Amino acid sequence: MSPSPDDDRTPRGRSGGVSQAERVYLEIRDRLLRGEFPVGKRLVELQLAADHHISRTPVREALRRLEGDGHLERDPSGGLRPAVPSVRQMRELYDVRVVLEELLVTRAAADGEREALEALQTDWTKLSEDWHEGRADLHGPDFVHADEDFHRRIAVASGHETGERLLRDLNDRIRLLRIHDFTSDERIRATLAEHTEILRAILDGETQAAPAYMRAHVLRSALVVRERVGVALARMFEVPDLTGEPPA
Repeated sequence: MSPSPDDDRTPRGRSGGVSQAERVYLEIRDRLLRGEFPVGKRLVELQLAADHHISRTPVREALRRLEGDGHLERDPSGGLRPAVPSVRQMRELYDVRVVLEELLVTRAAADGEREALEALQTDWTKLSEDWHEGRADLHGPDFVHADEDFHRRIAVASGHETGERLLRDLNDRIRLLRIHDFTSDERIRATLAEHTEILRAILDGETQAAPAYMRAHVLRSALVVRERVGVALARMFEVPDLTGEPPA
């Protein structure tokens, strides 16, 4: 017998190894990223549980995670609503990221820790091969974290401790926005190729080409994020058609 939506008992049944809370988390997150929840819409546990045909407990767990990730924010009454990305803040953060990453990659190309950079090149060569041969699924948040790790390891190899610390802080601030970046095969393929190009230039000691490649890489990401965040925001602010009339 399936649990009723208002049942608070925790159902730990799994389907294909994925918990109910994980499944609901992924489904709601995808809807949030597509802008399917209007601005100001409160997400109600009971309704979401009914929509997903499960109890409220896994929904509550999923909503808690989404709030922690920054996808949801609490209103003055304590309800959870979609967090609205700030386009202005996004632009400012990417302005800072471009300058910082150019500095770090220049240092890495000039006098970076070669062993660490060669290990990074090996890891990303394998990841690229696995993806092209269908052994790795790189869509979504997991690839965002892998991409962050790529940039962090270059920063560490550069030996610039302050820059590496600032980059970690910057990544924490833009992670929610960057989830919008890796949603297509085209973007994944381009990112893998650009990482290969950047690492080759660093290991060849090209202190002018390496930062130029990094700048182009970051700016391409910023353009994609800006475009997709804009689409999501447009959907979130759409006024629903209450007339029942078909579109012209």
